[in-house]
Amino acid sequence: MPLTPSPAPAPAAISADDRSLGDRVRTGALWAGGNALFLRVANILIMAVVARIVAPAELGVFALTLVVHGIVVSMAELGVASAIARSDQNVDSIAPTVVTISIVTSLTLGTLMAVFAAPLALLLGSGAAEDPLRVMALCVALVGPFAVPGALLQREFRQDLVFRAAAIAFVPGSAVLIVVSLAGDGAMAFAWSRVVGQLVMGSLMLLSVKRRYRPGFNTRVLASLIRFGLPLAFANLLSQVLLNIDYVFVGRFLSIEEVGLYNLAFNISLWSTAVIGSILNGLVLPAFSRVRAEGGDTTDALARGVRTVALIAAPLAALAFALAAPLIVTVYGGQWSAAAPVLRVLSLYGFLSVICLLLANVIVATGRTGVLFWVQAVALAALVPAMWAGVSVAGLIGVAAAHIVVILVATFPLYVLAIKRSLGAGPATILPALAWPAIAAGLAGVAAWLAASLLTVPALQLLTGGAAGALVYLALTSPLLLPLFPATGRLRSVRVVLDVLGRPAAWVTHRIARSAP
Repeated sequence: MPLTPSPAPAPAAISADDRSLGDRVRTGALWAGGNALFLRVANILIMAVVARIVAPAELGVFALTLVVHGIVVSMAELGVASAIARSDQNVDSIAPTVVTISIVTSLTLGTLMAVFAAPLALLLGSGAAEDPLRVMALCVALVGPFAVPGALLQREFRQDLVFRAAAIAFVPGSAVLIVVSLAGDGAMAFAWSRVVGQLVMGSLMLLSVKRRYRPGFNTRVLASLIRFGLPLAFANLLSQVLLNIDYVFVGRFLSIEEVGLYNLAFNISLWSTAVIGSILNGLVLPAFSRVRAEGGDTTDALARGVRTVALIAAPLAALAFALAAPLIVTVYGGQWSAAAPVLRVLSLYGFLSVICLLLANVIVATGRTGVLFWVQAVALAALVPAMWAGVSVAGLIGVAAAHIVVILVATFPLYVLAIKRSLGAGPATILPALAWPAIAAGLAGVAAWLAASLLTVPALQLLTGGAAGALVYLALTSPLLLPLFPATGRLRSVRVVLDVLGRPAAWVTHRIARSAP
């Protein structure tokens, strides 16, 4: 994984609770967005503390650990849990089989990860990753018992319950992170905090669902589940390789300390993906599949989704580019300042990756999961030589640039082509929806850089530049942002502010329109 209102609203009513799909998706999106934003801000605050305790090399060791974890966990339930989130599936008939597959697969993979931790650590280029790998194997094993409850909450748009579980789990996870870090082992601190957080959150989600399913096995649904889930799982596997192969190159060709610096920059560049991705992964699949099932306008839903995602992701990327140095020094400390040039390069990748995530979720909603596998396979084939060339020529900057080149020339075009074949809506729908948010974000980034350049203190640069960029962006995009907020209720004041900020831009647009022949 993504905002405020639904990326894919639909006008059809849900007779079960007399609320429209659009209302349910909008409510779920607000909860998912609030959840992701809360966790992102909370994580930034915790990391700002921990970054002053651990060294870049310790973060580098954990980053290498996450390479193996991300690859293994992508196959932990063979992709079958996503079938439960699809609105066109009968949950009662498939859930017991999904439970069995999820538990058996995740436990097997977690065991193998723990057994082969030592050779995997050496393969990554750091023997210090062995113990964190064994701890993170527990996270893989925990995927199985909680896969179905999580998918059920996703299907019912109960992001409020997910928010509650995540918020509660954040507290013990963060406590473990700080305590173990102070004890002197940063990599193990990150690993154990993940285990504790996942265990608490999964348990709360399990207690939140109305229906609980025991393991079972129905051979009549097994084939269809595997046909749907396995291509998705392999696509996720390749996606994880794409996201993590850079750490392998940095670890093997550069140093563990540079892995830590790169990890920090990469995570900041994906702030928008972290926030928006949770909405996309939680809502697009059930919402878009419902739109298709009820004969809704999928082209309009796609355009709305792309525009909404771009409105959030584009300014975050532009401000990260313009304010990279003061952002890193202010939040994380001077020892991480070398990550700033890498962040500038990766900021564009962060924007493009969240757009690709939206398109991938739409493709999954159409049931064509095999397409994702081939897109990821082509992207991986392009990324390996690009990454080798990048790290050889320009070090960390070259590694970051390789990501941008591949997503521009391979991943994004292939997703657009797949959408065109699946829905009949291609570049003519997607590119116009991206255009104005991207232009407005670019202008906002220029304003932020100019304002920050007038000062010398990093904290003041960040505050002044951020405020200037935000005001410019809101003024330019308020007509598009206004429909995302309800006209009544607690968020009514947001509409009032956006309306006031957007009046100058609206006046200029009106004058241009009147003067046009």
